[in-house]
Parts: sequence; C-alpha cells; structure tokens
Amino acid sequence: MSFDEPVRPDGAFTIGFIAALAIECASLRRHRSRAAPWLVVQSGPGAARAADGARRAIDSGAGLLVSWGLAGGLDAAVAPGTVLLPRRVVEQGAEPLLADAAWHARLSALAGDLDLEQGDLLTVPAALESPAAKRAAAAATQAVAVDMESAAVAAIAARARVPFVALRVVVDGLDDALPPGAEGWIDARGNRRVTAALRAAVDARQWRALLTLAKRYRVASLALDRLARALATRRLFAAVAVALPAGN
Repeated sequence: MSFDEPVRPDGAFTIGFIAALAIECASLRRHRSRAAPWLVVQSGPGAARAADGARRAIDSGAGLLVSWGLAGGLDAAVAPGTVLLPRRVVEQGAEPLLADAAWHARLSALAGDLDLEQGDLLTVPAALESPAAKRAAAAATQAVAVDMESAAVAAIAARARVPFVALRVVVDGLDDALPPGAEGWIDARGNRRVTAALRAAVDARQWRALLTLAKRYRVASLALDRLARALATRRLFAAVAVALPAGN
C-alpha cells in the first residue's frame, strides 16, 4: 500500500482517493490540484486491502472518501469509457450503501463533460471473467457495473461518519470475456506482474480476449484521465463547506 501525502497538521480538508491499482492512481497523480488536497491511496486489490486503505486515509485526515478506478460493465447500455457515479453500492446478501447525497449532487455536474451513469455499482469478492457471470450478477442485483473494492470503502466511511462517493470508469463491457487468471497479473500492492502477463500473451488461445481488453483499456484510461482533469480544473472538490474537527 502506498500513500502520496503525510498527515496534514493544519487540519485542512483532504479528499482521500482509494484506488486498488497503480494504473488507476496515475491519472490522479497527473492532475492533483493544490487548491484541494488529494490524498491518493494505492491499496492493492480486494475488499480487505481497500478497507485498510480507507482507514489509513481517515487517520491521515481525509474528510471525504472516494472509491476510484476501473469497473466492469453489467449492462449493455454501459459502454467502456462510461463514468460511474453510483447512488448506491451493493453486495449480494447485504444492505445497499449510499453515496453521500450532497457530494453526489455536486459531482453530477460532470454529466456536462462526460458520459455519466448513476446506476448501482456491485462489489464482488472476485473478478467476473465471463459474460455469463456478468449477466447472472446483473439479474440478481440490477447493478449496472461491478468492482471489488467500493463496498468496503463505503462501509469504512459509514462507520467513521465520513462522506463517501464512488467514481469509476467502465473498462470491459457486458459481453467481454476477461482472460482466465487475469487477476494474477496484479500483485498484492496493485502493481503489474509483468511475467504473468507475458505468459498470457504467448498463449494463442487468449489473443482475442487480450486484444479486446487492450482496446477497452485504452478507452477507459483516457476517460479516467479526463475525469481526473475535470475534477482538478473545475475544482469540484475545492472550496468545500465541511471542515475537519480540530486534531483530526
């Protein structure tokens, strides 16, 4: 797990972005605004690591938690590159977790710049690699997209009474299959395992899925970069009315 900033001793309002992967953090680091301090937390993949990252962000003074990064599409109308700003984060068998209404409304202004979707975001314990698995999850939950971390971040925020929102970009569509074992291409810290990815690349049976995923990733990474730039240039996290209590 990596952190870009130490605890802020002046009590200034800080936004804690929790992202699983290094490639997801890169856009934030390029566009970070000095006017509104951004604490970028690279947690590593999965709920437990995301929860640890969320707790550390709060301990470091974050007054808002943002689950940031990529997601998979569960609805045919939600194409790669779509920005997700869900009102709710759901898990099968659990009560939905709500995004903070005021922050959600403020960030809805992004609809003027980006293709924005506000349907439910599902969090699952392991990647949904096949279209059949995605369709089953969509039928069970009515969610429009899926990730592995947002519910954990939302739960930590709720316990600490810190506002929460999710901002994600769809990378793989409903009918896209992920290469088997794609989760193994990332290590526990959220960095690429180059050797594992290269092994997949020499397997001719995976070339079609790899080519599709590469195209989808280019679209999604550009959208994630545009999203980070919009947050910085429009200062949607600046001039907030909420202040942290003294000593936080």
